[in-house]
Amino acid sequence: MFFFVKEKKEPRSVKSREPFWKNIRKVDGQLRLYLVVVFLFTLGNSSNAFIILKANAVGFNEISAILLYFNYNMTASILSVPFGKLSDRIGRKKLLVPGYLAFSLCYLGFAFASNQWVMVVVFAIYGAYTAMIAGAERAFVAEISPPELKGTMLGLHSTVAGIALLPASIIAGFLWDVFGSAVPFVFGAALSLAAALILIFFMKNPQAKTA
Repeated sequence: MFFFVKEKKEPRSVKSREPFWKNIRKVDGQLRLYLVVVFLFTLGNSSNAFIILKANAVGFNEISAILLYFNYNMTASILSVPFGKLSDRIGRKKLLVPGYLAFSLCYLGFAFASNQWVMVVVFAIYGAYTAMIAGAERAFVAEISPPELKGTMLGLHSTVAGIALLPASIIAGFLWDVFGSAVPFVFGAALSLAAALILIFFMKNPQAKTA
């Protein structure tokens, strides 16, 4: 498809690149706080391998667990565009908050699910959470970043999330082994709830539009 893409030939001004740390003062408190929120939330978002183990404990085998993932992926795919349009209309924060709350609800469901039908419903909600969060997080970072640092801040957002992912699964594994399978999910639900509360009380909602 690249053969059909035509670029406009326009004169470009070459700017000298400056080290990131020279522009760090331009990053306001809202963006710094949101990066803390991302780290806090991701710290409770352990590997999906724990979810599969929990599904096995409820009675799903390796094959039926794949169908649960199909349920999750289909739900996320179907809802991604509608939730993306909704975030454009109401603002990112108003979608991120219910997204984090949905994650908290999912993890509580994973913690205490006692039958297969509950697990099916929880996986569907998990797909809805993914559709709410996936694009809205990056769009929120772009909106509250200085114009000349948008790309850098998006990279930093991914870096912060990546740094939190490894200890997230280590902590979850430790809690699972020491306290039982429900505890790591309760831990993740609590951190997600904390992230949602920080967004509600301390973060602004830039560029929100009324319907």
